[in-house]
Amino acid sequence: MQESSIRSIIIDDDKTIGDILKDLISKEHASVEVFNDSFEAIEFIKRNPFDIVITDLVMPKVDGLEVLSQAKAINPEVVVIIVTGHGSLESAIEAIRGGAYDYIKKPFKLQEMEIVFNNAVERVKLIRENARLLKELENAYAQLVAVKEEKEKGDYERETEQERARLNFFASNRPGLHLVRNASTGESNYFEQLQNIAALKKDGLLTEKEFKTLKTQIIKYLESSTTY
Repeated sequence: MQESSIRSIIIDDDKTIGDILKDLISKEHASVEVFNDSFEAIEFIKRNPFDIVITDLVMPKVDGLEVLSQAKAINPEVVVIIVTGHGSLESAIEAIRGGAYDYIKKPFKLQEMEIVFNNAVERVKLIRENARLLKELENAYAQLVAVKEEKEKGDYERETEQERARLNFFASNRPGLHLVRNASTGESNYFEQLQNIAALKKDGLLTEKEFKTLKTQIIKYLESSTTY
């Protein structure tokens, strides 16, 4: 059975009707299982995936409304068609409220059943397509979240690195400070160092305390190198 095929179950205690319905709805894209015992049918659908259930309403052991309830509990998206020769307005309302897709009274024309079944097939296809699109949206959302988290992680790491550089006066990756750290001695160079740290303070890369500490060190070097 292909994965895209429609999986259908017919439940009717009248074997003749079950066989007629199977011949009617058996198509290349639809697999069909027939049960004349509703209890056995429920046990089957508990163990096997399915899309469409066509069930008689009045049956021994388990009636059609119970089949509807059990099928919906197992697969909320299942399409259930109720068929009965003992129909009433009350039973029809109860079936629809229970989640039945359609309700057909016996005797019915084969063309009528074929139309209802084909509509049910289209609904199953729509449900599958919606599920596929939802999955794609979920995947796209997960990818967006991952990208956002990666970006935030990168931003955090960059901010952490900048903060680490700010706390280390002579960090090698700090803009401009390599001029202070690697500068050769000489009065002109010391003045250049003072200009560099002043620019760093202006750009917000040095706090007032850091600026004063560096400035004091540079002036101390300048004073010690001056010959009177």
